[in-house]
Amino acid sequence: MRTLILTGPATEEQLAVSQALRTALAARGGTSLAVGALALLGQHAPLSLTTALEREALHTPRAFAFLTAGGSFLREGKRRQAVYETNARYAENLRTLVAEGEFDAVLCLHRYPAEAVAHLRKTLPFSARCCFVSADDAVVPFLEETALDLYFTAHEDQTTAYERRGISKSRIAPVGIPLPASWFRAEAREDARALLDLPQGIPCYFIQSASDPAAVVSALLARLNGANVRVCAAVPDGAAPRSAFAAQFSGDIRVSAVSSEHPAALYRNACDVLLSVPSGAISSAAVVAGVPLVHLPPRDAFEAQNARFFAPRGMSVCAGSLDEAAALALSLASDAAAREGMLAAQRSGCDPGAAERVVRRLYEG
Repeated sequence: MRTLILTGPATEEQLAVSQALRTALAARGGTSLAVGALALLGQHAPLSLTTALEREALHTPRAFAFLTAGGSFLREGKRRQAVYETNARYAENLRTLVAEGEFDAVLCLHRYPAEAVAHLRKTLPFSARCCFVSADDAVVPFLEETALDLYFTAHEDQTTAYERRGISKSRIAPVGIPLPASWFRAEAREDARALLDLPQGIPCYFIQSASDPAAVVSALLARLNGANVRVCAAVPDGAAPRSAFAAQFSGDIRVSAVSSEHPAALYRNACDVLLSVPSGAISSAAVVAGVPLVHLPPRDAFEAQNARFFAPRGMSVCAGSLDEAAALALSLASDAAAREGMLAAQRSGCDPGAAERVVRRLYEG
């Protein structure tokens, strides 16, 4: 089976889901090609087009319809014209890729490529099965307009919401969020700390995917009052010597910066509490690994939906501010009964085999 995987913005979650699906396809003897939206604009796309894509497509609901030239997209104003040209270029490159690739299946990990494929099928007949694979526990808006063959969703509780939007139940397959094996480690907490050279017997907090890791660290330290703890924060630049993060916490042995080269899964296993944005993929990884989870304040509607999925089920707690997040993290770290209750809810809440279920469904037709 030849499978095309189309991702949206190159976020950690999109790349992880793509990796998980490619691994599962390879285990079945299939081949796959993963392509991102920006890559389809070509290496020499004008800066105005890539800027339009990032600003309009990633932040404005329904703005990125991927219509070809001559379509009905609004053209008024230079900015909208740039977005229209972006859509046209993307659609033409996608048309070439699909026409020449002879794919058996097309998996869209984001609504934008799903809309592109839906539009393309109206003008270019091809036999590949076209499916959406959710990378979030949020219900994706306007997905019903794509009219794909199958929708792989994160949880069966979302089925009714998608049915209300007009997607028939026969086309909805609740499988979970596909996650790669590299996101999980087998080490127990003590062993993980030994591998990371973290002290045993004291509270350890891990901050992942925060917009401002320094602000989260500061909120925690403000409540710790000099206590002997370890706060490990994932920092995009690895807290290079001249970074603002390194300057702010220089000399504080309680704080460690974690770069992208470090295994985040090992830090999740080592910590007492994980503080993370309400990302569907990261939250699911924490739940599968059995890590007490505090959600940082949601930054958008998608993250708010993710938080509303996990918190009411007892798999996380969600904060309305960084100070509240720090308070919840300290409370969890000191309350063994609360941690065990959350872990019990997590054990019944997520299943790590989503990628294999997607691929099995593709092969079984």
